[in-house]
Amino acid sequence: MPEHDPTYIGRVRQVLGSSVTIELDRSLAGVSPIYMGQLQSVGQVGTLVRLPQGMVDLIATVTLVGIAEGSGSGDYLSGDRWLEVQLLGEVSRGTGTFQRGVGNYPGLGDPVHFALPDELSVLFPAEGKTHVAMGHLASSEQIAVSLDLNKLVVRHAAVVGSTGSGKTSAVATLLQKIAGGNWPSANVLVIDVHGEYASALGESAAVRSVLGKGEGQLNVPYWALSAEAILRAFTGSSGSPSTLREFTNLVAIERQKFATDATWLDLDPSAVTGDTPVPFDLRKVWHQLDKDNRETRTNKSDPATTTISADGSAEDLIPASYLPHGNGGAAPHQGPNFAVHGKVPELLRLGLLDPRLAFLRSPLGDVAGPDPLPSVVGSWIGHAKAVSVLDFNGVPGEAAELAIGVVLSLLFEIATRTPPTGEGVGRPRPIMIVLEEAHRYLGDSAAPIAREAANRIAREGRKYGVGLTLVTQRPSELPDTALAQCGTLISLRLSNSSDQAKIRSALPDSVSGLAEALPSLRTGEAIISGEALSLPARVLLDMPNPRPLADDPSIESWTLDATDPNVAPAIASWRGIYKEQS
Repeated sequence: MPEHDPTYIGRVRQVLGSSVTIELDRSLAGVSPIYMGQLQSVGQVGTLVRLPQGMVDLIATVTLVGIAEGSGSGDYLSGDRWLEVQLLGEVSRGTGTFQRGVGNYPGLGDPVHFALPDELSVLFPAEGKTHVAMGHLASSEQIAVSLDLNKLVVRHAAVVGSTGSGKTSAVATLLQKIAGGNWPSANVLVIDVHGEYASALGESAAVRSVLGKGEGQLNVPYWALSAEAILRAFTGSSGSPSTLREFTNLVAIERQKFATDATWLDLDPSAVTGDTPVPFDLRKVWHQLDKDNRETRTNKSDPATTTISADGSAEDLIPASYLPHGNGGAAPHQGPNFAVHGKVPELLRLGLLDPRLAFLRSPLGDVAGPDPLPSVVGSWIGHAKAVSVLDFNGVPGEAAELAIGVVLSLLFEIATRTPPTGEGVGRPRPIMIVLEEAHRYLGDSAAPIAREAANRIAREGRKYGVGLTLVTQRPSELPDTALAQCGTLISLRLSNSSDQAKIRSALPDSVSGLAEALPSLRTGEAIISGEALSLPARVLLDMPNPRPLADDPSIESWTLDATDPNVAPAIASWRGIYKEQS
């Protein structure tokens, strides 16, 4: 192709593996020439250039821009401008197909051209049944960028970016495109810990909240947790070893009673433990634990001499009453377990009354059936809606971690047991789980059930049709194994050096230079790399409409006349947490 071609920008000066140095043509006005009325951003990091090589065109991305200084005694004359690019792949002129990697490297002096939208169309397929549109190249509004949904879903993905970079908006855009696109049977589950996505998805998603009512109520059955996790969820701790041991024993007894009576459970009651996911009434466990903690007797060694004056009510969470123990060894005497469990029984009672934990107290089901778990799991995945949002906003952190762990664990266990040609969640109908604040649930400090379930899905989910999309502003706190399993990486602006280093190490060596742009990306701009895109690209993402509830609060109210803030309703609500159901 002649050098006077209007797309010509320079020639090859150096080739070092996949890194090529290009000397820009001196007659080129600036580094952003105009072609057919369009500005071509040749000198922008992330711009794509084309190097013709016979029947193929090599495609490369700009990673460095420079200008020579000094007297001209070096490789360049003073004022010479140059680009450093990384070779990504090649387009066959005969078949019009693109493949990663290059068969032949360019020679010294070979011409280099900026790439036109028509020439790049094969690199960036249009949206359709297999691709979802996300935005356009940052260097060209004419080149739309769509992601391969097959690769994005089942081979995992990560969306990272500092607060205010547009991370939540990027996820909302993806969800809106899926919900309103060509996938009526899509299966997307969003774990929303801040209540941000309901406003962006509206009627196109099934939204269930821990603070919702009726069909909008999110239910996560506590009886699907282990005994220790149940105690942590409702009291904030597992108590002393003796308390945990007694609690586990009481839970096992209640589970065994249900298994004995349930006609729909084909399970040997003697095989049921405190951790077997069989329904049971936690109020009965609390009532017995509390009685043991309060009991007094006229004869300490004789249970028949208990001084109980009122049995209370397990159903209504009313403690039993006993005569107070005497002083100086006088009767009544303290029972053998008096005060052994400390404040745990009372904390458990308050947890059972706490409306913030109502989502854990889902119906137990009846011994006559049917099994309550299928309908609960069905509500999580939205039934007929393509996107389902589980809103955990307003839940104590530890309870949320445990509940999310239950959701992830149950869905994965169901997927592993679903036949490839059957119905349900998994290979016949893959599920995409979007995990907000992912660093909270995969790190060492997370609740074990959440950490183990999330990491297991990251490692093994692809084989069973369970995809994981990790969303976080702190990628440096993600385990290396989890991030390494993400086939697609959407990186928005990152200001923290440790976060940048984490993403830099996750990017392919051929485009690691793009990571240098991470702190200067615009809001809503991202570097996308991995399996869902033919080649890494700097992309300006589409904005969601409507937007998620993630914008910064406005200080417009500061301009109004001064008034005393009315905090009484908030305080009344805070104090009334336990009154509501008492």
